[in-house]
Amino acid sequence: MISAARGAAAALALCVTACGGGMSAPAAPTTTTTTQPAPPASASGLAGAWSGTGMDPQGPERISWKLTVSGDAVSGTADLAPLNTADGTCASCHKFKSGTVTGTVSGSAIAMKFVFPAGGDGVPTPMCTIIFEASASAVSPNRIEATYTGDDTCEGPIIGGSFVMTR
Repeated sequence: MISAARGAAAALALCVTACGGGMSAPAAPTTTTTTQPAPPASASGLAGAWSGTGMDPQGPERISWKLTVSGDAVSGTADLAPLNTADGTCASCHKFKSGTVTGTVSGSAIAMKFVFPAGGDGVPTPMCTIIFEASASAVSPNRIEATYTGDDTCEGPIIGGSFVMTR
């Protein structure tokens, strides 16, 4: 009888060892998560009012715009103003302008064109037109950080401009 009990115990031990052994609970399954990049901004997510500041060789500026959207196209009105009207930079008199903005969104990038025509009530330099083209490669629904180049008909080429817009 003892040898039969020993044989049963040995068989049980062999079975327990072969099936994972011991009395511990099976390990919980592991999951692997990967972080996906933020989805690109769609043009529709850019509609509405924006404001920000910028800088180019003429001096610092305040920019605001109100965008409307149709498909991947954006358009709207834009206002340009100097940050400091008394700082003596070209911006202090040339950047009192209202105009238009048009652009196209492609993935998370945007290309925009701003036109600030000559004229305007109370504008210190009404004879000047400012046109610049801006681009940004990582647009989000709440932030656009862009670079631009363009031309001021009174001051000449604008190079190395940049702005940050938020809402």
